[in-house]
Amino acid sequence: MINSVCLVFFAVLLVSLQTHNNGLLIIWGVFAFFFYVFSGKRIKTVIAVQVVFSAGFSLYLYTLAHWIPQIQSTEMHVFLSRMSLIFVLLPLWLLSLFLRRPLLNYWRKPAWKETMVFPFIWSGFHRVSVARFLVIALAVNLAVFIPFVYTNRMSIIVEIWLLAIIFSVTNALLEELIWRGVLLSRFAEGLGEKWAVALTSVGFGLQHFSLGFSWPVCLAFSVGGLFFGGITVRSRSILPAMAWHLVLNLLMVLSGIVI
Repeated sequence: MINSVCLVFFAVLLVSLQTHNNGLLIIWGVFAFFFYVFSGKRIKTVIAVQVVFSAGFSLYLYTLAHWIPQIQSTEMHVFLSRMSLIFVLLPLWLLSLFLRRPLLNYWRKPAWKETMVFPFIWSGFHRVSVARFLVIALAVNLAVFIPFVYTNRMSIIVEIWLLAIIFSVTNALLEELIWRGVLLSRFAEGLGEKWAVALTSVGFGLQHFSLGFSWPVCLAFSVGGLFFGGITVRSRSILPAMAWHLVLNLLMVLSGIVI
């Protein structure tokens, strides 16, 4: 029950911040306060992480709305918009220092031989190694996006290749450090890995609303976040998700879905 409440709290927080719904944010704050006061130590940590995240995410949103639009250079605009994610990461880093916890629990060599189960990571009808799962995922992404790249962008790839690399590297690195790095680590300590994957997946998807995506598309991104989180906890490393995210971002730029 309490894990479900934490999931709903996090979703409401993301929605209220991005829609500037102060009334909903106040309601979230009141309920979060009471849960913090009357819950155990682990849930207190989860609530504290959400509060600190909200501060950093608010600054990130302010930067996107008021600072970044003033940048004239397209390449610099893209780079700084993605680098502004550092405002989300820094408060979480400070909280980790305060809690005397490592920033990331998944910064190590991937356990490639560990298994993932499709479609629910821990259960399903097909079991494969992490390495094979990543290869299959990348192959599916290439098969889906390459036709769009060939149709829509082949004539201008020479012009946008630098922009594509800038976006893909900075976005994949910082988003993974936030979602499958610090947040997954902290939420797993309070709720266990399965619920931590659920919270970070929902949050990861919903935060794309600030980038101009509709709520249904954001929910689709949450499904993708579920597998990013799954491959992270099963491999015990953030590196596979980071590599997968980078390739996917690159394909999305080259196909014209973003930028």
